[in-house]
Amino acid sequence: IADQFQVAVNEWTEVSECYNVSGEGDYMLKVCVSSMHQYQQFILNVLGRHDNIASLESTFVMDEIKHDYSVSV
Repeated sequence: IADQFQVAVNEWTEVSECYNVSGEGDYMLKVCVSSMHQYQQFILNVLGRHDNIASLESTFVMDEIKHDYSVSV
């Protein structure tokens, strides 16, 4: 089941990043679209129709406070 989902994610051009995470959800996707209407269509017509997705939760970034990928050693 996870393999089928991972194959599908790689085909969805709206998804720019996908992570397998711990906690309540199994995956976190970064979806890049130009409008809320496009996001709604992606949720309804792509994610919502995938057989292996039982539920989803959306979170929206309202402001970026810090963006730093450096690693302290």
